[in-house]
Amino acid sequence: MKQTILLSIIMAIMIVPGFTQDCTSGGCHNDIAIKKNIHVPVDEADCLTCHKQNKRNHPGGRGTEIGLVSKNIESICTTCHEVDTSEKDLHPPVADGSCTVCHDPHQSDQNFLLKGNTAADVCSDCHDTGSRDKEFVHGPVAVGACDICHSGHGNLKNTLLKKADVNSTCYQCHELKSEEIASLSNKHAPVEESCSNCHNPHESDIKYQLEESVPDLCMGCHSEIEEKNSKGKSHHQALDMDDSCLNCHLPHGSQFEKNLREEPFDLCMTCHNKPMKLGKTTIPNMKSFLKKNPDWHGPIREKNCAGCHDPHGTDNIRLLKFYYPEKFYSKFNIDQYQLCFQCHPSENVLDQNTIKLTNFRDGDRNLHYLHVNREKGRTCRACHQTHASTKPFHIREAVPFGEWQLPINYTPKEDGGSCQPGCHKLQEYTR
Repeated sequence: MKQTILLSIIMAIMIVPGFTQDCTSGGCHNDIAIKKNIHVPVDEADCLTCHKQNKRNHPGGRGTEIGLVSKNIESICTTCHEVDTSEKDLHPPVADGSCTVCHDPHQSDQNFLLKGNTAADVCSDCHDTGSRDKEFVHGPVAVGACDICHSGHGNLKNTLLKKADVNSTCYQCHELKSEEIASLSNKHAPVEESCSNCHNPHESDIKYQLEESVPDLCMGCHSEIEEKNSKGKSHHQALDMDDSCLNCHLPHGSQFEKNLREEPFDLCMTCHNKPMKLGKTTIPNMKSFLKKNPDWHGPIREKNCAGCHDPHGTDNIRLLKFYYPEKFYSKFNIDQYQLCFQCHPSENVLDQNTIKLTNFRDGDRNLHYLHVNREKGRTCRACHQTHASTKPFHIREAVPFGEWQLPINYTPKEDGGSCQPGCHKLQEYTR
């Protein structure tokens, strides 16, 4: 009888409007308010802010409602917390008003009262957060801190990122890289668009969390270069070295054209500063060669190796952009001189007589025509060194003719010149 009276008194107290009840100090809910972060109403022992307790629905009464909440969850939470649910494409739990899918309403060891030990514990209930068994894992992912980059409330269109876009998200930690990229005069287009074009934001088996290894990653956009590289008969060895494309190019941007590491000429000389074996031939130490031969060909004077060579690959010898004869002799055909005629007028070898096209003439007799335009024509390389020489007009000292270094013996004069090569006796000309 005494117990019945006491229970009636307790239940009467529970339904008094405005009564504040600390449910955590009794024997029923003493597992609440023991973690690092306590929800404010719980911390203030104001359980009735969210819960209703009366004779009908509290355990021991005539019925039970799960959670004993006074309204729907969304209405309770938004009484204190301002959450904009007007946008479309919100995180589904937010759009559904299901706050407690991610948040514990009483306590948590995480910030924002998130459930589990890490943010990833919450996210992994719905999302595949990755196995984290790849070799390179992004720092926040490795420690389960999804909330460093993502907002639990945000818009699905930007993958719930806290910032407006991918790059802004990355730069909130990668400040030095942001400053470096901002200072570059030439920026790689994928970098300006989104870091995730090349990097996986979660994990990868490739260093720097790249989506693919280089050069495959690069060729995903630069398919025309892949075709040159894979199908061209002449192949640049730099693409086969360890860093491939990155031997010459910087991935984020550069102060130089084409995102090159250095000025084009200087960049070429970082490899061509030693003899290089190419099939049966050897490319000389070009840096040393140019230093010893001061009469440079025009593209070399302009420090423009790419004026003649395609650094990615071609169907011509020595990575040349256009056809250039490889042999000393060649039957005349205008196509034999494609490379030279990109800059030099073709009339140099087409006109038999001239007084203005060239200074290599005897009176009006065009000596270029004489040498080249014939059945057994001497090609440009028979007399000219294509990179540099000690002679004017980059005339060769000698030219390979089988096993013999055939001498040219060219001597310039004020009104002409002379030569006494291994192929004929001394001949002189005057303009």
